[in-house]
Amino acid sequence: MKGEYSVDDGYVIYPEARGDDPAAKAPHRDVPVGLIPVDRYFTAEEASAEWDHLFTKIWNWAGVTHDLQNVGDYFRYDLGPETFVVIRSAPDRIQAFHNVCPHRGNFLVYPDYGHIAEGGSLYCKFHGWRFNIDGSLREVKDRHTFPEENLCGLRSLKEVRCEVWNSMVFITMDPDAQPLEQALGVIPRHLMPYDFSRMRVYSEAQGVIDANWKTALEAFIEFYHSDDTHPQVIPISATLRTQYDLYDKGISRMIVPTGYSGDRTSTPDVVNDGLKGFVGFFGGNNDDYAGIKGGDYRVAFADTLRKWAIRNGHDDLFDKLSDGQLTDDWNYHVFPTVTLNVFSHSLLIQSWNPHRSDPEKCVYRALSLVLPVRDPEQHVMDPASFAVSAEKGWTGETRPPRTYPEALEDWGTVLSQDVERLPLIQRGLRSRSYEGHRLSRSECRINHYLAQIDHYLGRH
Repeated sequence: MKGEYSVDDGYVIYPEARGDDPAAKAPHRDVPVGLIPVDRYFTAEEASAEWDHLFTKIWNWAGVTHDLQNVGDYFRYDLGPETFVVIRSAPDRIQAFHNVCPHRGNFLVYPDYGHIAEGGSLYCKFHGWRFNIDGSLREVKDRHTFPEENLCGLRSLKEVRCEVWNSMVFITMDPDAQPLEQALGVIPRHLMPYDFSRMRVYSEAQGVIDANWKTALEAFIEFYHSDDTHPQVIPISATLRTQYDLYDKGISRMIVPTGYSGDRTSTPDVVNDGLKGFVGFFGGNNDDYAGIKGGDYRVAFADTLRKWAIRNGHDDLFDKLSDGQLTDDWNYHVFPTVTLNVFSHSLLIQSWNPHRSDPEKCVYRALSLVLPVRDPEQHVMDPASFAVSAEKGWTGETRPPRTYPEALEDWGTVLSQDVERLPLIQRGLRSRSYEGHRLSRSECRINHYLAQIDHYLGRH
């Protein structure tokens, strides 16, 4: 793989792509230069300003429709000090409510996920108040004991706006927020060929990280760290020649070419064991590609994936994708807290939400979706860790529970390498020796989204 570096554009992975082609390099955008002040990563004042002017105004990713298949299915979503219940209240309707009983403030649902049977209700386990699944008030226990003034105007739970794009469920506390698809900018157009509803939940992990949400997020919107943090990816992907694209609304993307001998090897023509393993995992025979060099092995990987799709009933999806979309990691940053690692065969959704009280902590969540397979001999791969399933012929019929990792290794091989470093980075920001971030062009996505936060906070 070849690519010339430009100060303005960086590396361009698909130079032939132009116009509305999703692969096209985005027009150059200037980003702020100079040191990035560190107080925005730990002060209570900054966290308070972000909550009041950012998180209560934007669309926040809450979950996926895979968990809301039937009327009465719900999930709980916590964001900072708030908690919400998102529920399918009718076959064609998903609603979101503050997960708080208006009587004395108790949570209405405790579990991460659940189902309310037909005729059932959202039930407060403190004093027995009940609400229908559309949020309307059903019962106030011993209503005759309440002064009417204390119940005046109480007809339902407090509802917030809820919209869905490509199986991803978002909520906003701002009644005047623009429609979700507008807020997502270029993403719906770029990802139009993908149907996330065809995938199934493979894994989900959530935990509190001892780092500000921005400190944590920023490790996942640049690939400059990959050689030193994730050395296992060096033989199979670009760790230098990554394309970075900046768009409106704080949205950005990086494309990481995958399935070739990488940027750092001294023997680019050699087809290494990692590349052979990728092709073999998806059912390909490396002998069929004997004439292809390591630097061009994405051709073999793409061909293998198309054959994999035919065997597993997904060729209708893969026929809509370019070879680059088949092989590469298209990583989108949904401003401000979500990233999408989009692969042809899987999707990794990650989010970093503010902690409810400590600006030097965040709630990290990683949700993997994977296409089910028909081939009874085919394993699947978790995009969060590249771990191979123990089960062959995985259908995804059983939704695994969310896990809460306690030990570092519980995050998996790849994510644990980031999670290990984040608390140490956060502590380093507090050092009196540290003057502020000094960013390269490969970290331009950081400058870009911070500028959008500043816009929300009225700084320019």
